[in-house]
Amino acid sequence: MTIDVKKIARNDLFQLSHQPTLRGRFTVPGDKSISHRSMIFGALAEGVTTVKGFLRSEDCLATMNIMRQLGVVIEDDGTEIKVHGVGLHGLKAAANDLDCGNAGTAMRLLSGLLAAQDFESTLVGDESLSVRPMNRVIKPLCSMGAVIESEDGTAPLVFKAASNITALDYVSPIASAQVKSAVLLAGLFAEGVTSVVEPKKSRDHTETMLKGFGAEVEVDGLKVSVKGLPTLKAQDIQVPADISSAAFFMVLGLIHPDADFVIENVCINKTRDGVIHILQAMGGDIELSNVRDQAGESVADLRVKSSKLKGIDVPHDLIPSAIDEFPVVFVAAAHSEGEFKLTGAEELKHKESDRIEVMVAGLKKLGVDCESLADGAVIRGQHDITLNNACVDGHGDHRCAMSFLVASSLNAGYDISVKGCHNIATSFPDFFDLMKGLSVDTQLVVPVITIDGPSGVGKGTTCALVAEALGWHLLDSGAIYRAMALKAIGEGIKPEDEVALQSAAEQIDLRFEVTENLDIAIYLDGKQVNDELRTEACGEMASKIAPNPAMRTALFDRQKDFQQAPGLVADGRDMGTVVFQAAPLKVFLTASAEERAKRRHKQLQQKGVDVRIRDLLKDIEARDLRDSSRKVAPLVPAEDAHVIDTSDLSIEEVLELVLTLAKKYGLQS
Repeated sequence: MTIDVKKIARNDLFQLSHQPTLRGRFTVPGDKSISHRSMIFGALAEGVTTVKGFLRSEDCLATMNIMRQLGVVIEDDGTEIKVHGVGLHGLKAAANDLDCGNAGTAMRLLSGLLAAQDFESTLVGDESLSVRPMNRVIKPLCSMGAVIESEDGTAPLVFKAASNITALDYVSPIASAQVKSAVLLAGLFAEGVTSVVEPKKSRDHTETMLKGFGAEVEVDGLKVSVKGLPTLKAQDIQVPADISSAAFFMVLGLIHPDADFVIENVCINKTRDGVIHILQAMGGDIELSNVRDQAGESVADLRVKSSKLKGIDVPHDLIPSAIDEFPVVFVAAAHSEGEFKLTGAEELKHKESDRIEVMVAGLKKLGVDCESLADGAVIRGQHDITLNNACVDGHGDHRCAMSFLVASSLNAGYDISVKGCHNIATSFPDFFDLMKGLSVDTQLVVPVITIDGPSGVGKGTTCALVAEALGWHLLDSGAIYRAMALKAIGEGIKPEDEVALQSAAEQIDLRFEVTENLDIAIYLDGKQVNDELRTEACGEMASKIAPNPAMRTALFDRQKDFQQAPGLVADGRDMGTVVFQAAPLKVFLTASAEERAKRRHKQLQQKGVDVRIRDLLKDIEARDLRDSSRKVAPLVPAEDAHVIDTSDLSIEEVLELVLTLAKKYGLQS
């Protein structure tokens, strides 16, 4: 299946398929950090800078587009990019706001650039970027003389025309390449030397690239200085493969039972290679070869083999150089023997999402023993762990979503679906294509709403109304065994004939339709059979054939077949706990036994059946006990189900609650 990552919607669900072996040689797209900087520094240089290997992700293309809006001519023939530099003072005011999309790197680096211009500019971003902290760059830039307007220290950021940008010696409270780069970029426009001192060394692509363009840059331990007002000269840049993107494949290979492949031309810059050292410390078999220099950056080919990983305490000195890779490292930790502990990584809470909480919440749903810390996480993994079937949410964070997708691909039989994948294109537009190159295919999962509960809670009517409201398919699982029984009666199959029952179950033609009066019409082999299913003979046959294991397996598979686009509403007793464990929305309806007895009594009276409420209540309580305590598929809410007590609610109120949940989960527009 070919996936256009730019067309992924918020409510789309994905799975990666399992493959028994992973082999091959490939490379991942160009480094995102270097690609951003190539557009900015190329624009400030004199002459034409040629860039090969540029990452054509949404984030980097946003930076390219902004530089074009600022008056820079940029040619892109799909193979290489030519940036026609305008010099240090050649940028022009843009006619419109400058949209960074989801790119935090673009917004923070461009803040340093725009803070020093003699014209006004406004940087805006998408919903996610508009809540990310920008005071960390606003404060030092304003100390240099910039005038920046912002509400609550978040985008949009309005830059007033700069009158006098001055050099600054800045001691940064955090190790952040984005903060460092913003200050150094502004320092290019100031007389004298601007310096930044960090508590730990962050990635050094800015100082490396500035040297290549001819700027006077000095690095002294944790202090980086740049002399202002340089004349930058164009250069040719070959962008190496992004180690952050390669990390997903490193982890995939290490935790896969039979993997041995090579990722070529990966950037192993010493301020970026922390993920390799962490995974190797965990026992990961990652071998570096063909190590070489490429435009000032170290690159290598990485051979990755299946490994038995172990938990470790992550050394603090490796955290800055692996900060973007921790989401997928958490997946590796879940498949490691023993305790993995990360502290001192509070920065993870301020990325596209709170990556600590998003990853821990998702891993817990998958059955991983883990907990979040204020500045990290503890993960108690197992090398041979079998993950739970579940739907996990990447919350629109591209790195979290891809990490969960790696987890979904590990072992045959997993039924793990991942939502919140719509921003993958911001950093890794070729993610699915490269997975397919390893024969790991992508499946777009049809969404399911499961509505479970005992009889008498309004389950059937609610399901019919929800399916009608959404225009989705409907599955009344309670009718399947009676339909199978009716088919057995019609074809003369005896209850003890296991082979015939299995064959009939595999071929059963069953569908459900919502009628005009919102009843459920049941069709068996093209014929409506509602009345026949209610007969005593059908019920008796259903009880006789139900224990047949082969037939039950076949009917389980048939229930999965109802999962068809645009979506399915599944009515039953174990839809969320057994059949559709990866459903994004699970609802469990309940009501007091007394209220259900009253409802059943009213139904029977309307049919002319005289029965005492006391007897009905006794039967309901006994059935509830049997259903909730049985060993196979007990009638209980799924752990992630929303429980709704319908005792005092009308059917309209129940419908409204379910549809509100559907909207919250992105299943209803």
